[in-house]
Amino acid sequence: MSAINQSPFTKSAFDVLAFALKLKKHPEFENIYVDKNKVQYRRTKWGFEKTEKYNLRLALMRKEQKHAHLSDDYNNLIQEFEQLLKRKAGLIQHLETANEKLKENRKEKGFLKKHLKEVLDKNTSLDKRMQRMLKQEENQKLQIEKLKTSKDNLLEQNNFLTDKTRQQKNQINALLKTIEDLKTRLNENVFERNAEL
Repeated sequence: MSAINQSPFTKSAFDVLAFALKLKKHPEFENIYVDKNKVQYRRTKWGFEKTEKYNLRLALMRKEQKHAHLSDDYNNLIQEFEQLLKRKAGLIQHLETANEKLKENRKEKGFLKKHLKEVLDKNTSLDKRMQRMLKQEENQKLQIEKLKTSKDNLLEQNNFLTDKTRQQKNQINALLKTIEDLKTRLNENVFERNAEL
């Protein structure tokens, strides 16, 4: 009877599942288990999943947040770019007016050219920055797609493990019932022998 009390089947459902999957608790980290190949698994409310894939979900959330920030930055850049285009158009118009008065005021023309050059330089800089942002956004989208694929694979594995756990639980219950039946028969046999004596 003491051997039955020490059976791994009398522990928690996670211990039973860990025993079935041949996982052992990590000596240092809580809720972390390792298999014979030293692959680490994290205990979740659904069972066990590899820590590497568990962390992919967190990475996906961070990437989605970063993508949202990048989208906001991109929209702000577009607004700033449009304002600069309007300013550029205004300056160009002003420059054309100044060119008509060039003979009267050459200094004003030089000032406006300098101003226009600054705007054009800033406009070029913004164009390059927007190209970098678009490329970065595209990379973020690709990374998010990869992480979503990894998440789908994790969910599929989780469903498989859940089904496997259910099957193992049924087998364990059947085994425990058989043990109880054997104990009952053993007690009945002992009682009958004692009665015969």
